[in-house]
Amino acid sequence: MPEINQTKKCLLQQKMVKFNTNFIPFTPDANTDAYLVGGTVRDILLKIPPKDCDIVTFNDPETLARKVAASVRGRLVVLGKPGRRTFRIVTAGMHFDIAAGCGGDIEQDLAKRDFTVNAMAVPLHGKTAAPEVIDPCRGLRDLENRTVRMISPDNFQADPLRLLRAFRIAAMRDFTISPETTRAIQNLAPLIRKSAGERVHDELMALFATPRSGDFLLLMDKTGLLTEIFPELAPLKACAQNTYHQYDAFEHTIRAFQYMEKLLHWPDIFDPAIIDLKKILPPEKDFSLLKYTILLHDIGKPAVRSVDASGRIHFYTHEAKSADMAAAINHRLRLSGKHQQIIDAVIRHHLRPLSLFNAFRQDRLTRKAAARFFLKCHPLTREVLVHATADFYGKGVHQTTREFAAFLSHMIRLYQEAFSPGKTRPPLITGKDLIREFDLRPSPLFSTLLSRLAVEQYAGNLSSREEALAWVKNFLKSA
Repeated sequence: MPEINQTKKCLLQQKMVKFNTNFIPFTPDANTDAYLVGGTVRDILLKIPPKDCDIVTFNDPETLARKVAASVRGRLVVLGKPGRRTFRIVTAGMHFDIAAGCGGDIEQDLAKRDFTVNAMAVPLHGKTAAPEVIDPCRGLRDLENRTVRMISPDNFQADPLRLLRAFRIAAMRDFTISPETTRAIQNLAPLIRKSAGERVHDELMALFATPRSGDFLLLMDKTGLLTEIFPELAPLKACAQNTYHQYDAFEHTIRAFQYMEKLLHWPDIFDPAIIDLKKILPPEKDFSLLKYTILLHDIGKPAVRSVDASGRIHFYTHEAKSADMAAAINHRLRLSGKHQQIIDAVIRHHLRPLSLFNAFRQDRLTRKAAARFFLKCHPLTREVLVHATADFYGKGVHQTTREFAAFLSHMIRLYQEAFSPGKTRPPLITGKDLIREFDLRPSPLFSTLLSRLAVEQYAGNLSSREEALAWVKNFLKSA
């Protein structure tokens, strides 16, 4: 009986599938050899509204692109290098990418693509209401089984970025990766280093935007792809840690990443009655960056690891070393300057909340210490707190959840009362006041005074210009 059912299933998969193309706002004439292809076809079959349309033609792509641009009143943008041009038509609703097909016909073009679910096409020329899906690689079968399956290992070698794309597509669409595809990725993983850094970065950010990227991170590590992209992670696997950690540095990193994912996508893991974690979460567009950051936050540990005379393990200054190493990775992957600054700041400050938590547990956390933290981390206070939370729970050493939640709740309240966006207050006195009132000039002392004044103000110890001037006078007298 199982064999009969399997045969019926295969026959069903071989039936031609009709495809509704009414959403496309233009109709190429009958002489235009054009096809809707790739992820556009895949997602529409999954009933996911397309954000863009990929089209190949075996006529001149520029001529077709100009006709389409005129038809939809879109803006034409030319992308890529000579010989590999893509013509993009940008409209208010979506954009259309038109390129020349590979090979002599659509079947040859589809055979050169990455995965079977991306190797389906729909003819657009002489458009009918429901043309049939062209499926020479049996993508419909894998779409039904929700499987990412390579077409050929040779296609991975033609574009090694596809090794990483397998994980991104599987994570985005909740698919599994076929065993033979996983084996091929394992064999070819070193090729990923040939891919342009910015392309690798784009795939990683899209992967990390999904709520299950931690699962695929583990699979990437099993294939060796993760440490080919980030060789700096490999030494963490042999890096035993101190009694504050249950795991080695690598497993801690993975667990912290997974906990970060829970915090961002399922913030109610903390009892909302105790703390509403949503109050400190950054916008969703920054989720990928926070996951990327926590993946790299401890990469400096092996380089600074030391053991004292009593056998205790230390990682002094590992946050600074990790930030420096992350900067080199960010440069390699061509991150934007803004993102590099955020990553650097979060990694350099990621231990500060732990110090504050220890003071809180001993009932020694002062408002001034909290203000000093807010000022030091501004405008990334929320990011640092969320990062520190995931880092804390990734240690595996069981602390009282309620106790840490109480600490976070306290910090959130202080932040919202005095330092949240919109509540930031102008300084009581400025550098000009120091020059005019005390005949000071810019110097280390000058900077120290302004920093300490800001702390005193946000701690609630100073509330007027007169109080601030008196504070400076007393400070200089005792200095």
